[in-house]
Amino acid sequence: MPQLRQMVLDNTERINKNELIISQMRKENLEQSRKAVERDEMLENSRREHDRWSQRMRETLDEIAQIARRSQIEREKRDCEWEKRMREQEARSAEGDRKMREQFKENDRWMKEQFAENDRKMRERMEESDRKMREQFEETEKQLKDTSLEVKRLSRQLSGTTGHIVEGLVSSSTEKIFQKAGLDLHNSGKNLKRSLPAEHIAMEVDVLLSSAEMAVPIEVKANCTKDDIYRFLHQMRHFRRLFPEYDGKEVFAAIAAINYEKGVAELAHREKLLVIRVNSDDIFSIDPFKREDLLNF
Repeated sequence: MPQLRQMVLDNTERINKNELIISQMRKENLEQSRKAVERDEMLENSRREHDRWSQRMRETLDEIAQIARRSQIEREKRDCEWEKRMREQEARSAEGDRKMREQFKENDRWMKEQFAENDRKMRERMEESDRKMREQFEETEKQLKDTSLEVKRLSRQLSGTTGHIVEGLVSSSTEKIFQKAGLDLHNSGKNLKRSLPAEHIAMEVDVLLSSAEMAVPIEVKANCTKDDIYRFLHQMRHFRRLFPEYDGKEVFAAIAAINYEKGVAELAHREKLLVIRVNSDDIFSIDPFKREDLLNF
């Protein structure tokens, strides 16, 4: 009888181990099902087949338990029969274990093949997707570069054309504007370029007004930004070295533009520059100023 119990326990332990293995396989199958939906049906069939095997094993265990109970009552009478049945049961259990091991091996082989096939297909899809994305990105980047170059070209053309027009208007009208403001100046030239190559210093004065006591370089812009103000101030620090003929005179700087971005005109006032406004109808005006408030460069 103890031998029988041990055998039943051994069979039960094997069943538990098999069920533990099956549970682990279910978890792995569920994880892999997200990547390969096609495997679900075949894995489900495998699970059902295993459940049927488990059911048959449980039924066998029930049968063993019934035999064991009957054996306890009729042990004396049926020892020989009991041993015969136990041998038959052991044979059936061994056969069941063998078949289950074969089934597990077959399932493992099939799953590995499926995983390998799915991985291959996934890599191919990813490579194809990456190739298409790279081609699309390269095409988009090329189009953006072409568009950017065209915009820059048109911007340079428009800026250059507008700038020349504004410079011409300023050059021909600023003398009268300054005369109305109480400064008697005459036009001394436009687009005057000077440089100190050894020091990498260069400057171009769009319009230059002067008198015996004063010089007023004017920076002309169609659209004036803060960067234009700071760049002009930087250049003005070198004005007397680049234009030594005006040394000994007062040098005030002016900015002239059709449009000032928000806050730019106020910035020019704070930096003590003269602010000239060019209206769309070619009417010029200079913002009110006090001579003592201007910066003498």
